[in-house]
Amino acid sequence: MNKRLITYGSIFVALVAIAGFFIGVITATSFNLPASSAKDEKSAQSKSITGSVSFAPIVEKTSPAVVSIQGKRTVVYKSPWNDFFNDPFFRRFFGEIPEGEMKRTQKWLGSGFITEYKGADYILTNNHVVGGAEELTVSLPNGKDFRGKEVELIGTDPETDLAVIKLATKEDLPDILSGSVEDLRVGDWVIAIGNPFGLPGSVTAGVVSAKGRTGLRLSRNIYENFIQTDAAINPGNSGGPLLDTEGKVVGVNTVILSQTGGNIGIGFAVPIDMAMNVLKSLVEKGKMERGYLGVSLKDISEKIKKILDYPYDKGVYILKVEKGTPADKAGISEGDIIMEFGGEKVVDASHLQIIVASRQPGKKVKIIVWRNGSKKELSVVLGERPYITRTSYKGEAKEQWLGMHLLTTSSEEAKRFWGEKESGVFVAKVDPDSPAYKAGVPNKALLSLVQKKGRVMKIKNMDDLMKAKKEFTPPLILRFELQGGGFAVVSLEG
Repeated sequence: MNKRLITYGSIFVALVAIAGFFIGVITATSFNLPASSAKDEKSAQSKSITGSVSFAPIVEKTSPAVVSIQGKRTVVYKSPWNDFFNDPFFRRFFGEIPEGEMKRTQKWLGSGFITEYKGADYILTNNHVVGGAEELTVSLPNGKDFRGKEVELIGTDPETDLAVIKLATKEDLPDILSGSVEDLRVGDWVIAIGNPFGLPGSVTAGVVSAKGRTGLRLSRNIYENFIQTDAAINPGNSGGPLLDTEGKVVGVNTVILSQTGGNIGIGFAVPIDMAMNVLKSLVEKGKMERGYLGVSLKDISEKIKKILDYPYDKGVYILKVEKGTPADKAGISEGDIIMEFGGEKVVDASHLQIIVASRQPGKKVKIIVWRNGSKKELSVVLGERPYITRTSYKGEAKEQWLGMHLLTTSSEEAKRFWGEKESGVFVAKVDPDSPAYKAGVPNKALLSLVQKKGRVMKIKNMDDLMKAKKEFTPPLILRFELQGGGFAVVSLEG
């Protein structure tokens, strides 16, 4: 009897154990629990990131390559007491009070990141982070600072708001690998690292809100193809990396949409594909070379489609063809609709502008246009895009002096940055290695005064500039009006 009880009891225990095993398997399957150790789970988290897993592995891997960039310059401005003491009441007793000037050092912070190109380390950042700086300081997360001659500005590209820096060091610096925007989807997780409001190494995360954003009036860029994200980006994040979930950089954080100056969940980054093309050109050639057609463009509207019996949704309408340009020589006509460029279907005007700019000057490209109710294939040999303006306008005065490319304030390029401005001459570009570049002449500023020992001349227009070119030679002092207020004073040696 006891033996039977023991036997039945053993069978019962075995059945319970078997049942427990199957229940455990079913439960684990239902809740998708991984059949792995804690160590394997942590390893899997490092390799594959989801919304419920920490971004720490990515941050640990990439943050050593994210740098802080400080710009510094001397700003000269009118004394606030001038208007007070030149009031008629005071002039009655003291006469005319001569205008005085005050100086202060202006500093600002931005971000950047180290990336490798052909075995050398470079820093990608925004042009507005380095533009106008008399001195740059680059700080690494390990506490090491580089300043003065240790920081070489390889070049800038205001049209994409990008800049490239190289540090004078033999140290093997940490870098971040480049990803691809093509692999990035709307809704994917992205991480931003930078120095918002001077807080170094700050990390934020969000998703890709949109790709290919254009037409942002808040942007400094002529070429726009932004990644939009809700990852928090604030002042000081400019130039920092936007990373994907593999820890690769997919964008350069550049601009935010905000009524308060702080983050409201709408930030924009320049795609890394575009940024690396800029880096390559600035490193290898010292300047940007972009393809050029010589046309004025307009997006297709429903009215244009109806009138021209155009059956497609995409394409770009040709408003004007400049004489003697590659488009003119190729037989492109005003009123044509460009449908394809180099085998790529054209979406809109901004898209075509980016495609053309990405091609090398001198390249022969096939174009398909819609003309008189049917498709027509043409071939164009691209020229090199003029740096200063999108298209050429008659009567727009241009001049060069000491390496500065100068325009009237009535030019299209000047109006983009300054609006309606009556006085001064606009600095559209500064040639690398020129006297103006070495002295730190700020891009997109207004030249307003030239000074030499014993003589001062205000520059109100292009006529004044022409006169100054004849009568002034280095050493001299140049004064520039800066966006946002204030002045920069630059000394050019002989």
